[in-house]
Amino acid sequence: MVPTSTIVTLPTVFAACRSKCSTIELMDSEVKILKFPSPTEPNSTSEQGKSVQTGIPTPSNGTLTSASVVPPPPPIWVQRFVLISTVIFCLWIGLVLAVLPWLPAWTENALVNDFPNLKWLLGTGFVRGLVTGIGLLDLWIGISEAVQYRERR
Repeated sequence: MVPTSTIVTLPTVFAACRSKCSTIELMDSEVKILKFPSPTEPNSTSEQGKSVQTGIPTPSNGTLTSASVVPPPPPIWVQRFVLISTVIFCLWIGLVLAVLPWLPAWTENALVNDFPNLKWLLGTGFVRGLVTGIGLLDLWIGISEAVQYRERR
């Protein structure tokens, strides 16, 4: 049984909503401009003087030194090794994905022979074309990585 004090009637809800809406409109018309003290004048109520020391050294001009320092790029041989590894991987996977769906091994293997519905699904032209498209996209990524390579020094 629900106590009667928790039942809310619709006119009460609408009246409460109308009173809140008028308060919001009144608040919009009374916009106040906040004025902040300038950094040169000391103010005892300002929170700027109460800041916690971070331990990060700052130069005399006030900028952080760690933000302006860029870490050096990896050595050239590491960059080239990563490029060659990426290109070989992308080309190999792309070639396998582009050619394998059109070979008999795609649908006639021990993995899919036990599942006739999966064998039928893998044999549809849509799935074969989708996998071939992903393979061609992977080939494109590998070739573009090789062509657009720039050594960072």
